Amino acid sequence: MKIENPGISTHIERPCMRRWLKGSIGKNLALLLIIALIPAFSILLFSGVEQRQIAIKGAEKNVQLLTRSMAQTQFDLVNTSRSILSTLALLPEIQNVDLAAGEKIFQSLIKQNPEFQNFTLTDLNGEVLAAALPFENINLADRKHFREAIADNDFAVGEYIIARVGIIEPALAFAYPVRTADGEVRGVLTAAVNLARFSALQDVPQLSEKSFIAVTDHQGIRLYYQPSRPATNPIGQPIAQEAWDKSRAARENGIFKSIGSDGIQRVVAFEPISLRPDTPAYAYVWAGISEQEILQSANAILTRNLLLLLAAMIATMILAWRIGRATLVKPITTLARFSRNLVPGTLLERPRIGLVPKEITTLSDTLFDMATRIEVNRKTLSDSESRFRLIMDSLDAMVYVADMQTYEILFINRHGRKIFGDITGQICWQALQSEQSGPCPFCTNHLLIDAQGKPTGIHTWEFHNTRNQRWYYIMDRAISWIDGRIVRLEIATDITDKKDSERALAAEKEQLAVTLDSIGDAVITTDTKGHVVRMNPIATELTGWNINEATGRPLAEVFHIINEQTGELCESPVEKVLSSGQIVGLANHTALISRDGQMRSIADSGAPITTNSGETIGVVLVFRDITDQYRLERELEKARKIESLGLLAGGIAHDFNNMLSAILGNIDLSLLDSNLAEKTRKRLEDATKASLRARDLTRQLLTFAKGGQPIRQTASLPEIIKDSAEFILHGAEVSCCYDFAAELPLVDIDTNQISQVIQNLILNAVQSMPKGGVLTLSCAVAAGDEIVDTPLDPTRPYVRVTISDQGEGIPADIIDKVFDPYFSTKPQGSGLGLSIVHSIISKHDGHIQVDSSPGQGTTFSMYLPASAKKRQEVNIQADKPVNNRLQGKVLVMDDEESVRHTICLMLEEFGLESLAATDGEEAVRLYREHLGQEPPIGLTILDLTVPGGKGGKEAAQEILALDADARIVVSSGYSQDPIMANYREHGFCAVLAKPFDLDELGNVLNIGSTAR
Repeated sequence: MKIENPGISTHIERPCMRRWLKGSIGKNLALLLIIALIPAFSILLFSGVEQRQIAIKGAEKNVQLLTRSMAQTQFDLVNTSRSILSTLALLPEIQNVDLAAGEKIFQSLIKQNPEFQNFTLTDLNGEVLAAALPFENINLADRKHFREAIADNDFAVGEYIIARVGIIEPALAFAYPVRTADGEVRGVLTAAVNLARFSALQDVPQLSEKSFIAVTDHQGIRLYYQPSRPATNPIGQPIAQEAWDKSRAARENGIFKSIGSDGIQRVVAFEPISLRPDTPAYAYVWAGISEQEILQSANAILTRNLLLLLAAMIATMILAWRIGRATLVKPITTLARFSRNLVPGTLLERPRIGLVPKEITTLSDTLFDMATRIEVNRKTLSDSESRFRLIMDSLDAMVYVADMQTYEILFINRHGRKIFGDITGQICWQALQSEQSGPCPFCTNHLLIDAQGKPTGIHTWEFHNTRNQRWYYIMDRAISWIDGRIVRLEIATDITDKKDSERALAAEKEQLAVTLDSIGDAVITTDTKGHVVRMNPIATELTGWNINEATGRPLAEVFHIINEQTGELCESPVEKVLSSGQIVGLANHTALISRDGQMRSIADSGAPITTNSGETIGVVLVFRDITDQYRLERELEKARKIESLGLLAGGIAHDFNNMLSAILGNIDLSLLDSNLAEKTRKRLEDATKASLRARDLTRQLLTFAKGGQPIRQTASLPEIIKDSAEFILHGAEVSCCYDFAAELPLVDIDTNQISQVIQNLILNAVQSMPKGGVLTLSCAVAAGDEIVDTPLDPTRPYVRVTISDQGEGIPADIIDKVFDPYFSTKPQGSGLGLSIVHSIISKHDGHIQVDSSPGQGTTFSMYLPASAKKRQEVNIQADKPVNNRLQGKVLVMDDEESVRHTICLMLEEFGLESLAATDGEEAVRLYREHLGQEPPIGLTILDLTVPGGKGGKEAAQEILALDADARIVVSSGYSQDPIMANYREHGFCAVLAKPFDLDELGNVLNIGSTAR
């Protein structure tokens, strides 16, 4: 019969299902029970299938373990064979090819190892030379193990063979090369394991009848099969081609399912065996277990469980049917009759339904209590409304509800009524605000609902009420009212006092900000975690961070401080302040590294910021840039060092010059003796030169003398620079480049001292360029901004002299010490050269500084005050000697007897009579006594310094008081004394610097004869 409409079955099934579900409770219970048991049946069936899979997995694991064990046994056999053959290869009998002795050894090994079929020794052509068993004209050259042993020069495993030596039986053979002392192969040892005795070598477990283990060679030929099945699995024959193809395709061990030649399906595992990981397999180990035996136990368990489940289902359905009738069907029928009477509101007596489940009893009680609770709920609703009003009226904030469409106020609490009165029923924008002609423009209704009219959540804002001029913090939200409409609930808290406090705080904060910005020092404030809170403009300038970028950052990132001398990071001042709770200051030599890498010396202090209650809420740092101050202090320190050295140097030089005066004067007098031998005269002239060099040394020491001033004259610097450079650079490999500005001002200098400065600096530059280079000397008027950071007077004009070399430069850690006395980097240096330079420039009211980087050369810059004289005003003319002869006596005052005596002798050489005095008092007395006598005292020579007595300065004043026309010469071993430099201001007509010779004394006598 042809079915026209295939979907008719659906129409048949659905009405049947509906009719079944519309049946009695008992039928429905039976259906539910069947449905409930279906998952149990499914789980049981699934667990049975899973049990089968587990059994198969376990079998696969076991068969793999079995093959691995067999492989290890086979590998042990190979290692045993290797060990025996390698040992035989080392025996002297084998090495010497002693065939008779070799056969005896082989026969002994056969007896000790019966599993071996034979041992042989062959030559390289495969001819058997010796064997454990009888042989005749046997050749093994075609055997795989023989060929590989020679080719690889190592142990080799063969394949399935029929032995040719001894017993003609199946065997597995091994070979090992016999090497000479130099490693050359001279023969081959072989061994064969009898396959008939192969099982004795295997650790064979107990296997079921349908399982097996086997060993094949590298071509798939069976070497061993257990249990023995000669009919289907004969030794010496290849295994099934399908199994062999699967093993060859796999490089490592593997497992597969296969149907054997006996028709049994098995789980088969195999594992190849190689001598080494990088060599092909010489054999394969196999193991197989019958799949039927594996699943037999799992199938039995599944069948048993299915039968037990079926019996349990039948018994459960019968029992459930009887219990359901008694406990469900009957009680529910009773409750159905009772509930029909509740529809018209009739409350009958509580139904009696006997022993039923607790849920049925609860349902019965619920139905009975339903009517009585309606009245109770009405009363509860009334009480809830009263409590709601009580809670709303107790809040210290205004709460009201307004319709979002009509703006009608539906509810306002007591706090709101105190402020605005009872405005229930009024329009919110009329009752709560002033001067509103319509809904407030700031109304939040549109913010409280979404596009679908659903509430969006709470909206908070602050507002200044236009009616009572108070500030409120407002929380608005849309809620559903009791009648279902969406209304606005608003809670407004008065925050006027808070706003006033905020305004006062803002004003105070602004005043604080103005104060901080007005402070001349840099100020940074932080919180207790060390994060920057505020910075004034000076702090932003010094750190390089603006306030917006720095706020919130760790202080160490913005205020980066290090020790100038070591370069190490300094401890955070915030941590020190917070840990001590006191004001702290930075250690000396602290430097601030700005954001752009500029380093400044700073001094600072940190203090805790505390509240009135004593709580620390942050730290304030106040610091300032002391780079210029620190530089000036270092210059003053250098000056103090040189001044201290000058005290010592001046005293030594003074005494030394006094001694040199006596020495040099006596040498000059001795040289006047015409009777001197030429050899003696030569020695005295050498002594004169040595004395003059000693005088030069004392003049260098006197550069440091306290109060010493250069004897200045107006001069042009370029001329002095060129003369000094040409003198030092003569013969040197350094070229010189001059750069002198046009119309350069003159300077008032001691030309000898400045020449010494130029020579010292050029000499240092030459020594820094041992391979040669270019030395640049420039001279120009110093710009005003150049002397800002120096101790010079910014109101005076200065000439800048710059000496730049291309030498190795000065390391940064020692550049500040180069002007220190006795500091030198040269092995033979005295350390006085640059100290003398610094002293001379300082005494010329100038300044010298150095700039250098390692590998970049060094530049010395010195600044000298420009002279007020113009070039055309300076007319330097050397005074020509006047040959006027001095008339009268010469009064000589010196505290050193040897010096007085020598000067008097020298005066005698000029034909002059002399008077001698030991101090100023005696000199004044002698001058007074000879005043008006003939011949008069024509010239007086006074020593400037007399320890413990009246010196030349005081004596000269008294003598001039006696005789205003007195001609007085000042003499001193301290030639740099200010009086020596400005002798005319103190009444002297000339100076005589110790030590001096006859020529210098003669010049002074000439000057004295024409003075005044």
